[in-house]
Amino acid sequence: MALRPEPDGFHYEGLLIRPPSEAYSILIQATTGCSHNKCTFCGTYKSKRFSLKPAGILEQDFEFARRYCRRQDRVFLMDGDALIIPQKKLVWILDQIREKLPWVKRVGLYANRKSITLKSDEDLAELASKGLGIAYLGVESGHDPTLAAIRKGGTAESFFQEGRRLMKAGIQLSVTVLLGIAGKELSLDHARM
Repeated sequence: MALRPEPDGFHYEGLLIRPPSEAYSILIQATTGCSHNKCTFCGTYKSKRFSLKPAGILEQDFEFARRYCRRQDRVFLMDGDALIIPQKKLVWILDQIREKLPWVKRVGLYANRKSITLKSDEDLAELASKGLGIAYLGVESGHDPTLAAIRKGGTAESFFQEGRRLMKAGIQLSVTVLLGIAGKELSLDHARM
């Protein structure tokens, strides 16, 4: 699907999702798709190839938000895993938000285990100091056989450790667990973990 150039609006590509708690946030699509995009249960990003949005497009989106989104005091960076953005560019994005949208109180994004792993503790602390306030992490299950079956890309322990690193850096963590993901046979094990 091609990028829709919107001279008087945001530049969005494809299906967009955000957490329910971000319903009234300014939605900035900083990436397209999901860097992992292998989870068996998720079809959200299958039609999108993962990519980073160019700085010029983001600058236009920040300018549009500066002019027309003064009632929203939160920004949510999409798509499926904006934390995977290289540190220098992610810091630039957070600096742009602080400069152009000074009324914004919190920035949120989706993260995955790999993207957290790729950031050092110092990187995460820097992001928190620049305004990253919350990361949404789809853990889905604490049951390792279920995580392997759904191709989540990590073990329960690895998700736990990376989530702790986010919180230690001062970033609030919101975790998603999918209740029926293990199926009938493993549902009790999934629920206990």
